[in-house]
Amino acid sequence: MIYIVAEIGCNHNGSKEQAKKMVAAAKECGVDAVKFQTFHSEALISKFAPKAEYQKKTTVIEESQLEMTKKLELSYGDFIELRNYAESIGLEVFSTPFDMQSIDFLEQQGQSMWKIPSGEVTNLPYLQRIAKIRCKNKKILLSTGMCTIEEIRNAAAVLNEEKIDQQFILLHCNTEYPTPDEDVNLSAIDDLKKEFPQFDIGFSDHSVGYTAAIGAAVKNIVMIEKHFTLDKTLPGPDHKASATPEELKKLCENIRRIEKMLGSGKKIVTASEAKNKVIARKSIVANCHIKKGEIFSEENITCKRPGNGISPLHWYEVLGKTAQRDFEEDELIEVDSISWEGKDE
Repeated sequence: MIYIVAEIGCNHNGSKEQAKKMVAAAKECGVDAVKFQTFHSEALISKFAPKAEYQKKTTVIEESQLEMTKKLELSYGDFIELRNYAESIGLEVFSTPFDMQSIDFLEQQGQSMWKIPSGEVTNLPYLQRIAKIRCKNKKILLSTGMCTIEEIRNAAAVLNEEKIDQQFILLHCNTEYPTPDEDVNLSAIDDLKKEFPQFDIGFSDHSVGYTAAIGAAVKNIVMIEKHFTLDKTLPGPDHKASATPEELKKLCENIRRIEKMLGSGKKIVTASEAKNKVIARKSIVANCHIKKGEIFSEENITCKRPGNGISPLHWYEVLGKTAQRDFEEDELIEVDSISWEGKDE
């Protein structure tokens, strides 16, 4: 089954209480896990860093990226409390670290799933630190937004250089919030499969709605991550590009439905359709009244439903043979009512 992650990220707007409501809502939607972001703003962003264009559109324009981000922090204690709550209601939970201190904290907490955000793909010290982590059932999720194939290949090499046993998942991603439909590029999943056959592939979706995630689900991926919000109109950089509870619920329901629809991959007659064979297929029947001794011809026989008699596949075997009895119009031509030697002399 596809592992579905609700990316709470920083959509809690720095409120532990809001974050807890989001965890509960995500559980109701049917996700497998919730994800947070753990960071110290000063260790992540310089005071000179500008905002992205999408951030300017959704936040106070006068404030800096650093000022904006400081409002979105959760304390380590908050994260521990939220993790415990999420686990208590049956959700897995992990967080993306954005600085070295946060990596240390999450490692101390026993985290086994490590998401590399698109912005850190070229951060060599960061990648090397993640690579050194030793934990049970270690998983690395490498987001590929803004990446060339060569950058992905280089990052993967660094993350694997410690030769630690770990599952490696590449997440196809576009780092625009929201991603325009023409840039979602689901076909890039096929390119990643071709270039990196040794890795599993997933999809981190920043597009509007849930259509892209459902489309990705048919491409034999293992994970879908979707940003989540309780209200798209809330202040903050990511709300407008996130799924509402209604959208996330539909995403989960439709992905589970798609998984059923994908089936075994082999063309077979299913149990549900087998019972319809007799109803939908045809048999050879009398096209008019036929007397015993008449020759079956294209004028006096035809093919009609139901399919419980001689199949039309045997049409030319029946033509030219002799009727052994009378047939009424539409009556099935039966095997034991045919002289298979041809016309009687």
